Amino acid sequence: MHISIKATDDQTIIKTNFWNHIHFHPTDAIEDIWGKRILEKVSQDQVAKYVRMYAMLEDIITRSPGGELQYDFTMNDHRLDYLLGLGFKPLICYNFMPRAIAKNPLQLSKLERYKGKRINFSEPADYLEWQEVAYQYAKHVTERYGIDEVKQWYMHCWNEPDLHYWLSDQTYEVHEEKLPAYCRLYDHFAAGVKRVSSAIRIGGPSACYNRSFVDAFLRHTREGRNDATGEVGAPIDFFSVHVYSINPAEFSKGQRPSVKGIVENIFQEYSDIAKRHGYGDLEIIADEWGASSNGFSNVDQFPDLIFRETEYFPAFYVRMVDTLIREMPKRQIPLSKMMICLSGQHDLDRDFEGYRSFFTLNDYKKPIYNGYVLMAKLGDRLLTHQTDQIEAGVGVIPTKDDKGCYKIALYYSDDDFSKKLGNKRVSLRLEGIQGRYRIRHYRLDHTHSNAYTMYKELGSPSQPTQQQREAIQQAGELKLYYPEYTADLQGSYEEHIVLTGHAVSFLELEPLR
Repeated sequence: MHISIKATDDQTIIKTNFWNHIHFHPTDAIEDIWGKRILEKVSQDQVAKYVRMYAMLEDIITRSPGGELQYDFTMNDHRLDYLLGLGFKPLICYNFMPRAIAKNPLQLSKLERYKGKRINFSEPADYLEWQEVAYQYAKHVTERYGIDEVKQWYMHCWNEPDLHYWLSDQTYEVHEEKLPAYCRLYDHFAAGVKRVSSAIRIGGPSACYNRSFVDAFLRHTREGRNDATGEVGAPIDFFSVHVYSINPAEFSKGQRPSVKGIVENIFQEYSDIAKRHGYGDLEIIADEWGASSNGFSNVDQFPDLIFRETEYFPAFYVRMVDTLIREMPKRQIPLSKMMICLSGQHDLDRDFEGYRSFFTLNDYKKPIYNGYVLMAKLGDRLLTHQTDQIEAGVGVIPTKDDKGCYKIALYYSDDDFSKKLGNKRVSLRLEGIQGRYRIRHYRLDHTHSNAYTMYKELGSPSQPTQQQREAIQQAGELKLYYPEYTADLQGSYEEHIVLTGHAVSFLELEPLR
């Protein structure tokens, strides 16, 4: 297969790096050593710009003996100070219901969360109090950080209200309680936040599954009666959804994660719903995505979730990004951010358990993390390219940045993680390039930049020796395919590459002045 890239042709601007953002979970790990360690690495490697977090209103709101609402923002400020200090911008989810204002203070989740917490999913006893809570939170962060900062953030109302996180344990149904109560909750949330400043960006519903819920919610913001104002409609600056390819229970039926499934969920489902209500230009944020749902499941429940630990996942990720980059302009989809959900991190008791995390118990970097590091390097100008033949699962993302550095991601991927893939030979040629360049070729595959492979070769040690730990850590570091070198390029650059199954090669050509 031959790929020819035009270095001098007109270039398409990639408006935003939508693919390098994260949902950090649990939020209250931000104040813990292990949580800080992860976020500091993510910041250092520039893996993410926006971080989704929960407001954790239950940590803030209490009542005085006289019945007045009291606010203690100490922990919230600590978390936000820390994130902002690392250069992140937050997307803040207003949930869950503070028990002090809950209609049913004992309506708690069966699942015990981090630090023994159980979340309240009741509606508020008084929606005007909920509106006041939304106002006070937005007012506090605006006074503390300034509106110029806060208007770069996003704030949204609740998490997965179509599931059991809202009102009842009924899931995947829009029944007579959930939807109108959520619309009411959103109306008062919007009124409270926008009272602080119309410049603060708000949205919802961060639905997990139910398309009809999203449809009805957007219809409400257009033509429904606003419970907070009495007027028609409600303000919305973006709408948020969760996009997962597969439930792991479906693995036993032979089903596999699907790049096409994720892309079509965004394009043919959520985007079409938005357009139907006149929201064709409304910003879309996938504030949780994953190749598989069930963040609190691991290989003990579903052995196939081991794909989260292998080279399969980053190759899947790069192919997904490539597909979205190519299709978004054609279909005019305003997708601005995709946030991989990092959950199950607090449940780790051994390495490579199959949770949705970037790092293992012993702090080994997973291949998916290295995939994120590489993709954060892409430039914002997409170059044109041609191929002499179509090879299933092989693709390229050729870019250039504003410093004149060429960044090219090449991948070989298949949806089926159980399939044995042969090698693919690719000849890549960059035409129209002149001058002296420093050239780097990073590789991520079964034997490069892959801590899991080394871990398996060492016998999957549950209590690794210091020597084993160092070997696994070193294997997990992002690797050059061969040592970097400099070259005087006289019109072109060519590289012959052998891609093994589920591999990512990443080329950097940095101009030397």
